[in-house]
Order: sequence, then structure tokens, then C-alpha cells
Amino acid sequence: MPIDRWTVPQMAERAARGLGKVDQLGPRGATMVSRDEVEAMAGMLALLGMTPIYPGNPTPAGDLFPRQEALQIIETKGPTDV
Repeated sequence: MPIDRWTVPQMAERAARGLGKVDQLGPRGATMVSRDEVEAMAGMLALLGMTPIYPGNPTPAGDLFPRQEALQIIETKGPTDV
């Protein structure tokens, strides 16, 4: 049985919904985030270029965000402006 894939806009919407729960409700919101929303948030971090650290592995040397343009956007705008 094939796995349904999300388009990038679908993934972004799911990620934003999960983020909204955490942003609005804090720790309580984190308990309300669905599995799909967590997967979408991870997918968005991967699209932004974040290096994954697999379970049991040490933190790699160097930058976890090698795609610096993504971080520059975050650093130059407030968290609600991104």
C-alpha cells in the first residue's frame, strides 16, 4: 500500500498548526500536537537544512544549520515576524 505524501504547502500547514498549539498554550500545547504535526515540523526543519542527530549519536562538530540563509532570516526578524 503506497504512503500518502504531503505537498510542501500541506506539510507547512500541518507544521504551523502544531507550532500554533505550542506557541499559544506552551507545555500544555506540546501535549496536544499530533503525530502528523510533529512529522511535518521535522520535515520543515529538514527543508531548512537542519542536520539530524540520530539516537545514540554524539552531537556532530560544526554547524547544525549549514544553510545559513535560513538562520539569517530567523536572526533578523522576531519570532512572530518569520
